[in-house]
Amino acid sequence: MVEAYPADADLPIPKRDALVVLAVHSYIPSQSNPRAELVEMLLRSLQGRDVSITFSMPKSYFEKAVKIMGLEKLAASYGAKIIQPQQHATYRLELETPRGGKIAVKAIGAAFDESLLKIVVSIPVSHPQTILYLTMPAAALQILDPKDAQGLYEGFRALYKYIAEIYRLEKNTFCIADGKFVIEGDGPIKGFQRYWGIAVVGENCAEVDYATAQALGVSPEDLGYLYFYYGGVWPKLKLPQLLEKNKIQVKLTSNVGILLSWKRG
Repeated sequence: MVEAYPADADLPIPKRDALVVLAVHSYIPSQSNPRAELVEMLLRSLQGRDVSITFSMPKSYFEKAVKIMGLEKLAASYGAKIIQPQQHATYRLELETPRGGKIAVKAIGAAFDESLLKIVVSIPVSHPQTILYLTMPAAALQILDPKDAQGLYEGFRALYKYIAEIYRLEKNTFCIADGKFVIEGDGPIKGFQRYWGIAVVGENCAEVDYATAQALGVSPEDLGYLYFYYGGVWPKLKLPQLLEKNKIQVKLTSNVGILLSWKRG
């Protein structure tokens, strides 16, 4: 089930031990990084539980991003831990390539612990690698060792398949598309910010992405990772009333035609 709320509302966060997975796009101040006030809302809602925060970046970039987003202070204020994938990505996954071969990657084992809630946070970003970067790519890629995450870029068809395959292995998620702002054009860094004012949430990142894409004027069938997740059999998903009332048409990255080449694979 997918629900939509005003972006600054307190969201219905399950009060459980959690791994918060952030879609961080840059180690410099960037409009496409998670909002500090949203992260604080999550930590406040989870106060008293065992909470960790992570995202996948090379070590020096990770440390810079933590500082520019103020995560150290927030984590300390609410008793949360910040964990680097490089130090905690010891869980080995074997993924199947589009040609039937195998590729091994290392991931944070907590992402596959069914007893632990994974709260996945992403901002809708028009992106040169996934057309529209939403919650499912964050769930799949931001828990990987950064070197292994980079190793998955073997063309768009392969990347989308890997995203879907990793996400299928993850259990117990709570997915947030933080659409207070949308990054249009050639995001995340060169894009431009547009106010939307909506947060889309649900227990299935694929459903959240499917609904969010529709509300932003993007065909979910163009998102290759959703195609591989659903196997081309699309869900019958009714948009929440708030999304229906606030549909917009976002401008996509200039190389969107190249991104759609996965359909010809």
